[in-house]
Amino acid sequence: MRELIILKLGGSLITEKDKPFTLRREVLKALGEELREVWPIPLIIVHGGGSYAHPVAKQYRVYEGYKTSENFKGFIETAKIVRRLNNEVVEALTDSGFPAIGIPASTFIITKNGKIETCNLDSFFTALDINITPVTCGDAVFDRVLKFTILSGDTIASYLSIRLRAKKVIYALDVDGVYVKDRVTGEVKLAEKLTPGMPIEVFKVVEEDVTGGIVRKIEEGFEAAEKGIEVFLVNGLVRGRIKSVILGEETIGTRLVY
Repeated sequence: MRELIILKLGGSLITEKDKPFTLRREVLKALGEELREVWPIPLIIVHGGGSYAHPVAKQYRVYEGYKTSENFKGFIETAKIVRRLNNEVVEALTDSGFPAIGIPASTFIITKNGKIETCNLDSFFTALDINITPVTCGDAVFDRVLKFTILSGDTIASYLSIRLRAKKVIYALDVDGVYVKDRVTGEVKLAEKLTPGMPIEVFKVVEEDVTGGIVRKIEEGFEAAEKGIEVFLVNGLVRGRIKSVILGEETIGTRLVY
């Protein structure tokens, strides 16, 4: 599937991070319209949990696994809210005329100590075969050791890109890309290319994000880049940038180079 593209929509992009359970529907509508213009390029969308899943997962410490009744309750509550978010994301995209279907991660992935162990992609292949875009998400999933845990959408995006030998992974953010600081001048600027070990400047740290934020995106992105997959971080709020990356055009953003 060398023409396949994995698009990760960050939680900060599709939800209001400071307003629990608030979808940025107009953003998703615009994204759906933009993606409709490049359809039917083979595409899998993965989205983050944003202000839906992260506060609940953090409150109940679901990522620790099944240790207490609170963890147990949190697993169920997180799974419920993720399904709700996934449905709302798909609804917003399809209302724009973009053909998509929701497949939450908990329905096809099982982890072992937080690492993906089994992943049944039959439904993805069937959807792609008829030009329907699967939309999955970071989720509360079953784990063979922990019994359950939180699996990051960034991890899923990287895993799928490597397993399916995708052409590109695009991390769509609510900022232009990754900013680096000049060691001599102290000037902070957008990095057009980022290589392992370059110092990065993180401007926003969201405490509710239990999956690692932009640092996790970079780590997972380099996992894919190491395998020869093109990896980009771009601003999904600016119309046309995602489309440009999909089509191989120059645009503002950060490319990870291993």
